[in-house]
Amino acid sequence: MLANSCLALLVMVTRMNRWSSLRFGVKPLLAALFVCLFLSLIAQGQAGGAASYATLGNPTTATATLDDKYVLVSVTNVGGPNFTGPDSVANARHDVVSGLQIFRNAGGALKPYRFLPLGTPSANGLALFPDGKTIVVGVGDAGVAFVNVQDAIHGKATPYFAGQGPGAGTFDVVVSPDGKYVFSSNEYGVIDQSRGNIGIIAVHSDPNGRITHPVTIGQLATGDVVPSLALSADGSRLYVASELVPTHDPPHIAGGGNTLLTKDDCVQKKGTPARPNGFISVIDTQRVIDARRRADSVLSRIAAGCSPVRLVETADSSALFVSVRGDNQILAFSPQLMESDPEHALLHAFSSNGEAPVGIRLFAQDRMLAVANSNRFADAPGSAAIFSIGKPGDAMLLETFTAGGFPRNITISPDGRSLYLTNYTSRVLQVISTRNSKLAEPR
Repeated sequence: MLANSCLALLVMVTRMNRWSSLRFGVKPLLAALFVCLFLSLIAQGQAGGAASYATLGNPTTATATLDDKYVLVSVTNVGGPNFTGPDSVANARHDVVSGLQIFRNAGGALKPYRFLPLGTPSANGLALFPDGKTIVVGVGDAGVAFVNVQDAIHGKATPYFAGQGPGAGTFDVVVSPDGKYVFSSNEYGVIDQSRGNIGIIAVHSDPNGRITHPVTIGQLATGDVVPSLALSADGSRLYVASELVPTHDPPHIAGGGNTLLTKDDCVQKKGTPARPNGFISVIDTQRVIDARRRADSVLSRIAAGCSPVRLVETADSSALFVSVRGDNQILAFSPQLMESDPEHALLHAFSSNGEAPVGIRLFAQDRMLAVANSNRFADAPGSAAIFSIGKPGDAMLLETFTAGGFPRNITISPDGRSLYLTNYTSRVLQVISTRNSKLAEPR
């Protein structure tokens, strides 16, 4: 259609040029060519399948309802400026509006629908319960919030909270496959003289499927600054990212002989002192929910370079991918070897094709990996990179999308057709179509 339009435009201008050439020469023809080229570039951008939607505040995570009719986005600093102080301070503020912004999916286009304030200092990670009735939110120093999805859509939801202690800075949350437990990454919470832990929350639904009395049954120190966690597909293992090795009573960490994993020159932010690497903890979920066995629930700890921040495991448990923000790399570990031979669990490492990778998401039957290169420490846009990962050692870059400021998390729609990318500082939700021809599954 575009080609026919360009052809028609060129024919028309050529005819006009017969009588205008003495005054304008070939300028009309060149102008027509420029217009066609410009339209082609726009069409390519549309074919790339990326659409952008403004958010009310800084968006962290987007999650679609199971029927794909609504998209819920956690937003912070609604109606206020971006916060430029440290994250640990941001999670403790009381003069900020945060909550859930709800978009309605109108035939593939998102329409702003409703905003639900949570009354918390921040709104961070999101997780939907298996039955789709409840969404759980990491809400900074307020701990973890539980919200009924239908009530939120209808504007009458009351959030219920499970506290994680003073200064917890709760960020990420995951739900067990049976919906009986929630685990939270308490980024800055201090227990046993160690900063950074996970929270274990028991939940019980009433006869109508509502969760109104979540109970924090315990916590486990896991490392210094704990931004994220992930569950295995069967729910038996919990993988926890710690950005730094704790200075107080540091545990044994495997991978000391691998220079990709173990370092002493990691810098969290330019201008700050160099620190050692971070690591991944592998935790037995049955043990960690049992107070009598919790102390023995950590099965292994493996060094993971400078600032590991997000994790995702394949459905068949053949690989665990980790974004390593300080190294601009993605690491692929063998979950089996992380327990049986942690010193040799690393399968492969590859460049994230950008600066400071944070969010990662598997899609297309785990044959592809989307990476949000946040570029969060520079005053410049980030990007999203799409890799083919038929095998962990064969990562191949397929396409790169320009993003906004600080692209943070990536999630996938229930039908697998859309990737939701939150751009935190530019306050934009980006929707990337996975039906783009460049993202077609490799033959």
